[in-house]
Order: sequence, then structure tokens, then C-alpha cells
Amino acid sequence: MTKITGSDLIIKCLKMYGVDTIFGIAGDHILHLLDKLIDQDFRMIDGRHEAASVHMANAYSRILRKPGVVMSTTPGHANALAGLANAMHSEAPVINIAGSADSTNIGRGAMQEFDQIGIANPVTKGSWEIPSAERIPEYISLAFRTAMEGRRGPVHLTIPHDIQESVVDEEVFERFEKSSLDDQDNWLTYPSPVQVSKCLDLLNNAKKPMIIAGLGAGATVSPKDLDKFLLKTNIPFMGVDTARGLVGDSHPNSLGIGYIPLNKAAQRVNECDVVLLLGVKLDYQLGFGGSPPFAKEGVIISVDPEISQINRPRTIDLAINSDVGPFVKSIADKIGEFKWQSDNWIKSLKKTKQDYLNEMDDLADNSIPMHPMEISKAIRDSIDDDTFVIFDGGDYCHYSRATVPVENYLRSMYVSSFGMIGVGLPYAIGAKAAMPDKKVVLVVGDGSLGFHVPEIDTSVRHNLPVTVIVGNNSLWGIDYWIQKGLYNRDVWTKLDQTNYELIAKGFGANGVIVDKPMDLKKEIKKSLQTSKISLINTIVKKIASPVADAAVTRKLGTHG
Repeated sequence: MTKITGSDLIIKCLKMYGVDTIFGIAGDHILHLLDKLIDQDFRMIDGRHEAASVHMANAYSRILRKPGVVMSTTPGHANALAGLANAMHSEAPVINIAGSADSTNIGRGAMQEFDQIGIANPVTKGSWEIPSAERIPEYISLAFRTAMEGRRGPVHLTIPHDIQESVVDEEVFERFEKSSLDDQDNWLTYPSPVQVSKCLDLLNNAKKPMIIAGLGAGATVSPKDLDKFLLKTNIPFMGVDTARGLVGDSHPNSLGIGYIPLNKAAQRVNECDVVLLLGVKLDYQLGFGGSPPFAKEGVIISVDPEISQINRPRTIDLAINSDVGPFVKSIADKIGEFKWQSDNWIKSLKKTKQDYLNEMDDLADNSIPMHPMEISKAIRDSIDDDTFVIFDGGDYCHYSRATVPVENYLRSMYVSSFGMIGVGLPYAIGAKAAMPDKKVVLVVGDGSLGFHVPEIDTSVRHNLPVTVIVGNNSLWGIDYWIQKGLYNRDVWTKLDQTNYELIAKGFGANGVIVDKPMDLKKEIKKSLQTSKISLINTIVKKIASPVADAAVTRKLGTHG
């Protein structure tokens, strides 16, 4: 009987699930596993902070629609927790593996001991310690299915160092070897025909319907199925997060970003008689399903793969527990059974959207310091439809987020509903790892970049070049503007101007400072042609975004 170590068994299981890239940082309690991994054909991307490594795996997993694996040692696991909390809000299927001291010493002051499972539980879909080498395949199988079924999300496995070193019979792998019949389609839930028909009846009879798609849609929907449905029905569509680009912003049915403070067309959801939510949580961003932003008499249909998310903030008129991809395919296949009437509703919304974009563009006035809209215009003039653009920051980046179009699926990301800024640079590196043939641009605030700026080194070492456009206004932007609006003073929200271009050069990257609009487009285009990370430190005007303005008016009770 062939004998293998626990680490060999881990590797066999990871390969079984199609893992080819691993993010993380070395440390005492995963050294045996790392020593085995390096002789295999994995791409191993080591970062500079464990939370950043989780963020990289987060972006990588959502872009490729498959689990992203990240590894760390014990104190590294403590660092990784912030990334796991963000991954929960991002619905990212991250497989987080941490080593620990030998299992025989846990509970009596083992090296770096703490409750790894307990502390991971609140920020993951599941958290387990593998009790023996023989059960490694069982727990890895559990982890992958948990991460990918229902609403996707992170899971944690602690694998003690002695379990990695243990020797077992290779045959323990065979009983958990993946069946040829078991693929990701088997991990999906499907809607009932009755629910599909009820949904189509409601939409068909609506005068002012709207579709808003979110993370749940971005994880499983086929853009072709959605395109087929929209073109036939003429229903307006908005997307947030990974649902942006399921249909491009120039699509006849697209209203662009489905975030109310950044889209005046989205604000007209209060006129809708039927709203179809595709994998969208009725959280604080949508007033918990109240009025505002919805019409009091409006009908809400919610399609969600996680039953616990339906009917949480309010009773949904039609609740459909299903993965969004199979649901969209079902309604697309049945649209021929109905007669769909086109009217002036979508034309009116498209005009509202375009008028707002024109208003935003008028803010770029060639003044110095630059208005943040100068960055948006320069980006639009420099990229193609296949460029991946990431937005990170509390305030400055919202101007670009609202106005840089997304034309292809999975070509854009923003911070999650957790609001954890600083994810942008790791996201950009994860995106480049997932799509090495695509250009990646990061629009990031000077405060946000400071969280994980050493990951510039990760980009350089692993040859994952991205373009970083820093909006440097020496502020923690959104909190500064909320403080000024509510209290007429600021506390802890001012920064000094950081010479990020010099920091970039110190890590071996390209770096330049830009303070004139006429120079910006030239530097962006130049950066997109280089073979290593380039950072453009732009000096921008201190000005509040529409998101900051909306936050102040909401808190003051002067709007909605």
C-alpha cells in the first residue's frame, strides 16, 4: 500500500477541485505543506500581508467563478480575518487554510495558540479543524461545496502541523475522489416552473418594471441568457458589483450602475410597479426594502440562492429560492409564451441616465487642482472595453465609478457592502492573476492605498503589472465630508500629501506625480504599455462626491 503524507493528501484534493493558483504568506505552521507544494505545478503568489492575500483570492475567485485558495500560519490567520469578513460581504468562495501547532499540544499553551476555528466562524460560511490526516479529503470536500453552494462565500480550515506530516495510506483519498458526474452544475439550485410563470406574469403586466442584479447574479448568470431576455422584454436593467457588465452599459436595456446615489435613473426605482431583484440583498443600500427607495404599492420579486436572505427585512411579494443563473435561463426560455409591449418607460430612464452623465462630465473644467472627473475622462479616453477597472475609496473614486462604462462581464470591481477600503491593490493583483492577458486599472484614494501599499512589491515580484491611479486629496474623504456636513468640523480625517510615486519606485515599480489634466491622459496611456506596475499620483481637488452628499442629507433627514 502506497504511503503519503497529509500534505500530499491536501495537494491531491486541491488538484481534484481544479486549484492551480495559491495565495498566501509563509510561516512556521505551514512549512511542511509549502515544501510539498513547491514541487507541484501550482502558481504560488506570496503577498506582504495575509488580509491582502485573502483579497487577492477574493477577486480571483469571483472573476473565474471558482474557489480561490489562500494559506497562512497561525498569527497570519489573525491577520487574514479582515479579508475573510470582506469576502463574506463580497460573496467570494475563498478557501482559507491555516496551519497550527501540533494538535497534541493544543490547549496547554502551544506555540502561537488561539481559537482559530471560533474566531473564523462569524466571518465564514463554515470553519473546521481537520482532526486527522485520514479525514483531510472529507473536510476539503465539505469546504469546497460549502463555499460554492447557495450564496457563495469563504470557508476556513485549520490543519495542524502534525496532521500535515502524518503518514497515511493513499487509498483514503479514493472514497472521496470526485465523481465524473459531479461538476459545478450539480451545486446549483433551480426554480420551480410555477415560480417562473408567476414572475413572468407579473413582469408582463407591469407598466414600469425594472431589474436590479447583484452578487448572486454575477456568480452564476450567463450574459447570453440575460441578453436574450432583456432584448425581448424591453425591461430596464441595472447591475451592482459583479453583475455590472452582465450586459454592457451601452446595451439598449442598460441603465448602468444600480447604486442609487450615483445614478439618477436608479433613483426612479420609486416609480416602479414591479422590481425584480436578482441575487440582491435588501440591505441598507436599498433602504431595507422600504419606501424610499421603492414605491409603497410596488411589487418586489426576489430571486436568491440563500433562503435565509429572503424575507429578512420585509415580506417579499414573490420569493424564489434559486440560483440566479438557472432562473434567468428559465425565464429566457419561456419569454416566447408572452407578448411584450415596448413603451416610453425605458426611453425616459435612458434619457435620465444620459443627462446625469453629461452633468458629471461638465464638472471637469481643467482647473488645478484637478476635479476627480478629469480622472474619469482620462481613463475613458485611454482604455478599451476589455480593460478591468477597480474602484477603491470612500469618496474620490465614486466620480469614476459612476461614469466609467463597463461593457464586458467581469471587468469591474468595487469594495463590498462591508465598506472595507484598501482592497483595491490586492483586488487588482488578483484580477491580473486571473486574467493575465487583460489590462488592469485601479482607481484608488490616497487613504485607501495606504492600507496595503507594500503589495506593489507583490506585483513586481510576480510580474503582475497593473496601472494605479491615486486620487491624492490628503483626506479620508467620505468621513471628512460627513463630519463637516453634520458637525461643521473634522476629527482624524486629514492626511498629509504622500509621495506615493516615490514609494512605488522604492518597490521597483514605475511612479510619477501628475497635477495637470493635460498630462494625465498621456501618463495613463504610457502606463498601459509598460510591463510592470505603474503608479500615477494625481493631485485632486478636495470635493465631496454624490455619495458623501447623499450620506449627509440622509443623516440630517433633509432628503427621503
